This record gives sequence, structure tokens and C-alpha cells, in this order.
Amino acid sequence: MMRPSSALIVRAREAAARGVSEGAWRGPGMVAVRRGVRVDSLTDPLNPDVRIAAVAGDLPEHAVVGGWGAARLLEARDATDDLEVFDGRRRWDDGQLVRQDFAHGQARVLVVAARESRLTLRPDVRVLRSEARAHERVEVDGIRITSPVRTALDLARLLPLTTAVIGLDRLIHVGAVTPVEVADALDAWPRARGAFAARRALSMVDGAAESPQESLLRLAWVQAGLPRPRANAVVLDGVGRFVARVDLFDEQAGVVGEYDGAYHASAERRAQDAERQEWLEDLGLTVVRATAVDLRDGAAVARWQGRLRAGYRRARSRRPEERRWTTPRT
Repeated sequence: MMRPSSALIVRAREAAARGVSEGAWRGPGMVAVRRGVRVDSLTDPLNPDVRIAAVAGDLPEHAVVGGWGAARLLEARDATDDLEVFDGRRRWDDGQLVRQDFAHGQARVLVVAARESRLTLRPDVRVLRSEARAHERVEVDGIRITSPVRTALDLARLLPLTTAVIGLDRLIHVGAVTPVEVADALDAWPRARGAFAARRALSMVDGAAESPQESLLRLAWVQAGLPRPRANAVVLDGVGRFVARVDLFDEQAGVVGEYDGAYHASAERRAQDAERQEWLEDLGLTVVRATAVDLRDGAAVARWQGRLRAGYRRARSRRPEERRWTTPRT
């Protein structure tokens, strides 16, 4: 992923040393990111990487960037795909002590600091007074952040369940952390604030999920009171030949869940999807599809869950001889 360089950021105290006059610093060629920090007017001041770097450069030694900001840097470091799950939008803010809606729905940068820290709340910063110890700190791209395990732990204990699971799924999927490492950290910190919420979120993760939409669909499935499906499972035919890799799969029931994102919008892709669904149903599987509309709000999710339950009823009505799929032996 291409990310804006922190070299674009100019602080008031550093402007003269970098050859930027006071007039130029305050002029129309520069725009404010936060108090005392500006960037070239061609740079988006709301870009999450610019905001992270702007905050990080003002932190005292005991404080580090945590939460979604740390997760974003870890994602950029470890991911092999082009997704930007930790995009800095408002859902990554835990909502504590919000005095105003910062910058049109952007999340504040989480700063993890010592309990006795004198850092104060600002519109673009949320201070968590829970110091990151030496082994809970790393440096990525010149920015001090919480370690992968501490980052995952803070996401799990501070954020709402759905967002926490999305974040954990992503960190696990890119290989930044494992569920066992997070569980061990929780066991070593049993009285941490939010430990119960963290354990609940951790119990629902699946590192095989490849997008937030897949995570949301899996949560909607489980919250419908149905068995937890496998993410990105391979389906074979009766003689062991590959048929498809599906988003979600309840192998026992014979129900497949598929999420159709923007990639599936073209006529050619829709035709391929229809053919693929025919192959799956010919093996005796029941396919239930979903789009962004089905995950838009609680009412839409409830309607999709109704369709999913209907899919389970259809699956239960199939005769044993109609169930002709297999899965790879592990």
C-alpha cells in the first residue's frame, strides 16, 4: 500500500529548520492537521496516516500510538493484499468521552500513556491511561506503537463487539498475531478493564475471514442462533475434485453463505456466480447469498437471518442421497 510520508508534516517548532518561513507555514500553501502541525495543501489532512504521524510526533517518551492507528501500521507491514481495513473511520473510535464529532466521522487516534500522564484530551486524540510496558511496544515506520498482541487486546476490550471481531479477524488473518497469543495476554491480565468483552470477542474470531464483510456475515449467522460456519472453506465433489471455495460453510447442515461485494457487480461475474451456485446446489448444498444491503442495519440483518433460517429448513429437507459433497481431509 502506498502511504503518505511523515516527511510531508511540518511542525511549527521545526518549520524554520526545514526552510519553511512563518509566512509560508501559515499561508494558503499549508493546511492544518492539528494545532501546531500542518501539511502541504495538496495533502489530505484527514488522511489516516497523516493524522497518525502528526499525533505520534508530539508524544512524550512514555506514550505510544495504539488502537486502530497501531493496527493500521501493522496491517500495512504484514498484509499481502490491498485491503485497508483499519481506515480510521468513526467505527474504530470507542466513543468514550467524545466531546464532538471529530472531522466528519473520523476516529480519534488512540494514545496509550502512563496513568500519571499529563496528556490532555483533544478532539483528534483519545488518551488511554494504561501504560504499554517495554515488551508491549514496537516501532513501525519510525512510529512507536503498541505491540501486535497489546494492539489486539486493546481493540478487543475497548471496541463494540462487532468492530472488535472485525479488527481481531484482520490482525490474525495478516499474521500480525495469533488467537493463542491474545488469549495468553488476557490470562496474564485477568483484571484488565474490558477483559470480559475481550474474551467474548476473541471467542468469535476466525482468522480465515478475508474482509470485514465476511466477518459481519459470520456474526449475523451466529447471532441468528445457528451453528458457527467455517470461513473460506473448500468444497469438493463426491470423488474429491475441487468445486468451489465458499465464504461461509456449515458442513453438517449443508448450508453455504456467499457475500457478493462490488467485485460481483459485472454481468460476467454474475453469470460466473450463477454457474458456481448451480454446481454447489447440484451437490445437494443450499446457498444463501448476501450483499451490502443485507448488512446495512439491524432490520436488514434480521431479514437476511430469516432467509438463512429458511435455507437451513430447505437443507434439512434434502434426502441423504442428495448430499454428494465432500471437504478436504485435514
